Amino acid sequence: MRFAYQATDERGERVYQGYLEAGSLREARVKLREMGLFPLSLTRERGGRRRRPGIAELVLFAEQFASLIAAGVPIAQALTTLSLESPHPTLRFAAREVRARVEAGASLSEAMGHYPEAFPPMMVRLVAAGELGGFLEVTLRRIAQYLDRSYELTQKVKTALLYPTFVVGVVVAAVILLLVFVVPVFARIYSIAGKALPWPTQLLLAVSGFLRHDWLWILLGLAALGYAFRTYYRTPGGALAVDRALLRLPLAGPILHKTGLARFARTLATLYASGVHVLAALEASRDLTGNAYMRATVEEVIEDVTKGQGIAQAMAKHPEVFVPLFTRMVSVGEESGNLEVMIDQAADHLEREVEHATKRLSSMIEPVLTVIVGILVFGMALALYLPLFELPATLIRR
Repeated sequence: MRFAYQATDERGERVYQGYLEAGSLREARVKLREMGLFPLSLTRERGGRRRRPGIAELVLFAEQFASLIAAGVPIAQALTTLSLESPHPTLRFAAREVRARVEAGASLSEAMGHYPEAFPPMMVRLVAAGELGGFLEVTLRRIAQYLDRSYELTQKVKTALLYPTFVVGVVVAAVILLLVFVVPVFARIYSIAGKALPWPTQLLLAVSGFLRHDWLWILLGLAALGYAFRTYYRTPGGALAVDRALLRLPLAGPILHKTGLARFARTLATLYASGVHVLAALEASRDLTGNAYMRATVEEVIEDVTKGQGIAQAMAKHPEVFVPLFTRMVSVGEESGNLEVMIDQAADHLEREVEHATKRLSSMIEPVLTVIVGILVFGMALALYLPLFELPATLIRR
């Protein structure tokens, strides 16, 4: 059972809150006392999944953990501190449970692996390598750096796409409002005149009528299309086809491709530099590309490397995913014995390309959207006002 608590320390100077696992309410109180805390409130939680921590919380957790280890604090005591200081409830809960498993004889990585909702698999692999090599502090700082860079890259892409998404949303909402509320007013005027309307006006009135009277069918159609797409995407072939098509989009495709490749390269370099075997590093990096087609391609590379081929040689078979520059840098790293350094430099290069591409996309999209909005507004205005040029003469004849 899971309990939510609020508790104070022995001096009553500070209030802590979080979660803990216990077999009963009494056992939960005992656990709090063992932690040096006195419960103010203790309630059992009913079901529900724990909310995953964000990248910012994981970065802070890794940095705090590394600082405690560097200061000579034992792992169990460091986890106790983290269970009280971490800003995220899931991390506080996981730190407490990991500490209990470590005190019971489990390794840190083994204990962390039981809580995937708090610690990503890549983080667990890095911790395992750090434990094995005896450089846990360095590994934790490397995890924080890796997560921080990944977060920064993701935010740059999101920021670049935020403005065009907002503009498109506003335009769509404005067009719907015009069709639903403004166009019907003109339709009543034209019905009084009783004159044949030009085809652009007829088309606009038909769309307005369909939107006003058959909106339920539109919603049902959109829902059916969404369900069909989701079902198709959940199939292996569907995910491959859709994600491959995404990489071929004219403007966004190169950004999605290089973002996934940069994330793959950064993860691979971080894992390999921490002492993780190259095959295990490739497997962990595969799942972080964010694209089913790229994941399938990395899987083929893993199979070729397992058979004895070099990494660069295996990657060179897939130039549509691994760009020639990246493959060449991997080849140089293999030949020089500095594979992690060269892959890390390749990741830096790809991230710079993504940043430049997103800036170019933002600068290109703004004028394109302006032209599209102008054409749309002009077309609707022309369709609405064309009949008005002849309406006065019609009314005079009547």
